[in-house]
Amino acid sequence: MMIHRRCAIHRLGLAIAVAPIPLWAQAPADVDSREIEEVFVSATKTETTLQDLDLSATVLSRQDLIDARVTDIRRIDDLVPNVQFNDTGQIGAVYISIRGVESNPFIVNRAAVYIDGIPFRELNNSVLAQLDGVEVLRGPQSTLYGANTSSGLVLLKTRAPSDERIADATLTATTFGNGDSLQLTGFLGAPLVGDSLVGSLSYRFTDADYYVENIGATPQGPGQFDETFLQGRLRWEPNEKLTVNATGYYIDTAAPGIYRFDGYPVELDAYNAIYSDGALFDPANPFSPPPVNGNLRADDFSFVNNAPKRAEIEEFVFGLSATVYMGSGNLDLAFSHRSEEIADKGFDIDNTNGPFLAGAQFDDVTVTTGEIRFTADPVNGFSYNVGASFYLEDEKETLASLVGGGGLDDFIRAPEQGVDSRDWGVFSSVSYSPQSLDRLTFTAGLRFDSAERTTTQQAGVLDLGFSQFFFQELDLNDTFEELLYRFAVRYELSEDLTLYSNLASGYVPGGFNIAAAEEDALEDVVRFGQEELISFDAGLRWRSADRRKSFSTAVFYLEADNWQEITALEDEEGNVISTSIVTSRAAIESMGIEFEGRVQFDHGLLLTANLGLIDADYTDFAGQGADQVIGGPVKLIPDYDGNVALRWAFAGGWFLRGEVNLIGEMALDEGIRQGFDANALATQEAVEIYGLQLGWEGERFSARLFAENLTEERRFSGGAFPNAFFPNDGLLYGAIDAPRVVGLELNLSL
Repeated sequence: MMIHRRCAIHRLGLAIAVAPIPLWAQAPADVDSREIEEVFVSATKTETTLQDLDLSATVLSRQDLIDARVTDIRRIDDLVPNVQFNDTGQIGAVYISIRGVESNPFIVNRAAVYIDGIPFRELNNSVLAQLDGVEVLRGPQSTLYGANTSSGLVLLKTRAPSDERIADATLTATTFGNGDSLQLTGFLGAPLVGDSLVGSLSYRFTDADYYVENIGATPQGPGQFDETFLQGRLRWEPNEKLTVNATGYYIDTAAPGIYRFDGYPVELDAYNAIYSDGALFDPANPFSPPPVNGNLRADDFSFVNNAPKRAEIEEFVFGLSATVYMGSGNLDLAFSHRSEEIADKGFDIDNTNGPFLAGAQFDDVTVTTGEIRFTADPVNGFSYNVGASFYLEDEKETLASLVGGGGLDDFIRAPEQGVDSRDWGVFSSVSYSPQSLDRLTFTAGLRFDSAERTTTQQAGVLDLGFSQFFFQELDLNDTFEELLYRFAVRYELSEDLTLYSNLASGYVPGGFNIAAAEEDALEDVVRFGQEELISFDAGLRWRSADRRKSFSTAVFYLEADNWQEITALEDEEGNVISTSIVTSRAAIESMGIEFEGRVQFDHGLLLTANLGLIDADYTDFAGQGADQVIGGPVKLIPDYDGNVALRWAFAGGWFLRGEVNLIGEMALDEGIRQGFDANALATQEAVEIYGLQLGWEGERFSARLFAENLTEERRFSGGAFPNAFFPNDGLLYGAIDAPRVVGLELNLSL
């Protein structure tokens, strides 16, 4: 099963070869020419520069993000090699894969994500309304930030209040094949009490059509969403030894005509043949797929559903942090509380215009976290930190179904189920540079982590009309413990050339599924074990003496056992007989190399480039379909990913920026396919995504025209899953990335 074939490796070489053509020689001398400044990494909780860091990392400044027009978290992976931000749709969950360690929406992200010091299991783009910086640390970071860092850490910083009065607003209008969008984003900041207390307010209001148009009979229309985001921040500095930060925000999303996890047919021709032309319809078989779509036919960016759809998300977050200088080091304290309510109606289980079967999901989640950490000042080559943390999560989930016709109020709910997480850990890290070899630094870190999981499940039924899924009555509890480590060595060959190497471990706790299944399959869905990972990497960083060029590279190898995968049980004919469950019956290995480079030429030309090459495969798989999976590629991990961008600044404030994002061949599933084709693997072929900007920047006002995905490639941005209708139609369905988007962005600063 192949999608859109391209000779991408050849095009990658061509893109890099033609990038530095010396057009800048014609540019006037008074244009923007930026020196590469010293970059500090805040994730380490120390005053560490990127050049002195002993692990693989990418740091993106506010200016980098503005240049690349990163207003969507899913764009960050364009700028970071061997990192993929996948999703379940335009407003769906975002999940992060780093160096072959894949994540998906039904398993906790294996990469820890912190926004202004607050951990997030799922991400919402509106939180990034005023993104001020991004740090991506590749490789396990358990001795820095805890258990859910098997693949790495993503640290997002939003714009903080300052000592000056600031007001700016950005209006962005876009158009695409199925509609348009309008978004207003702004920031207000000012001193409140002298120079000791400052505050800010960020906001974003969005009114947008859905990228993928529903042309079916869904009563709520083709899909649109309105979103409101408000964030307030305070910083109090009564003296030089104490800083206190507080943040709070509110997000409200209403999306009529949208189900967050909608899937679109991977093979359009096969889908239209079945449901428009009746290729598999057998009048003598009441369970054969009927041609219910009639003259409606799905295309690259449209689909055909009739289930009533509406997604509603409401989220509140509060965070408080303080840094106290104790005379010999800093004491950092942080606390956060987050609550989220989701009502997601309209999973069209048959994926057609027929009024057969639909589903819904209701979630109520609260998360409370805390951390205390002491970081000592370096003394005689020694430095250390020690700390403790906790994580509390309570989740209530309810599934619902709609059999036959009906509206949003007609979904029938199954009993409410619940999962509680109680995690705590203690950690410490020590670094030492011998006085006789002050260019050599050794680091060792340990973390003991304990994760308690409790699942309460009420007995009940999820009614599917002609079939029923049963919930067992369960009250399960287990604790997962792990001692995690990291050992690193760094050698400074010169002020501008550094070598480093790491050996580190990570893990993801096990747990229990909230799942329903046909009665004779109930015992197979309850429990999954903890996942363990070991990673090794080595790399170097170089920068030129004039700070106008930089280059870094790293190689890595990792293994993961008891690999957690999302799946659903199937019978011999390939029909689904359970809701989604997590299993821990596989193992993977991943190896690769990554490169990053940056050159600031004279007269305003800036070249940035990155490339990641990877080989990630399943090395073990137990149970159904093992012979099809072992030796195959880990899903959602492209063979390579890269980005080349040129930004040319002219005199008078004008600029032109072009980029190409390169994504290699990528498996969309594990290849376990029963029924129609048991050996099929859905593959996203290699593709290039082109973008272009033309703009003008003044002291108070800026404007830019932009176009993304210029050639309008149809690319799947998440995993592919089989149709859950009965019987199985042999097709896979997944989330699609954005089509060609053309827009105008206006910014005013006061």
